[in-house]
Amino acid sequence: MSHQSDADAASHADAQRGTDPRVVAGWSTDTELVREFGQAADIGDAVCLTVDEAVATWSELSETPSLLRFVDVDSLDGLFKAKATDNNGWLPSTNFQFQSCRVTLLYGASIRVIVDREP
Repeated sequence: MSHQSDADAASHADAQRGTDPRVVAGWSTDTELVREFGQAADIGDAVCLTVDEAVATWSELSETPSLLRFVDVDSLDGLFKAKATDNNGWLPSTNFQFQSCRVTLLYGASIRVIVDREP
């Protein structure tokens, strides 16, 4: 998937509001949205799908520019090696701020993306 413009992100969010077969599991609360994807999923797509859903869920997030203006999501795949954990059980992760939220990416047996509205 190409992550190129705000219009692309908006149409992508509209298309993903239904059940997405790439999502393995997920849940949400008033302040947190969590989605899990199979390890074969594209990390950039997983982040975009989850953030798009957060924007659709929490309308105040749609008041500023999209994630794609601030984060090169296509480069997120390069942060993680093919082997998710080493022998000591360390779980590769990263997090970044998006508007008033913290987005956390955990890469293990599955890819978990967490959008925390109150970091």
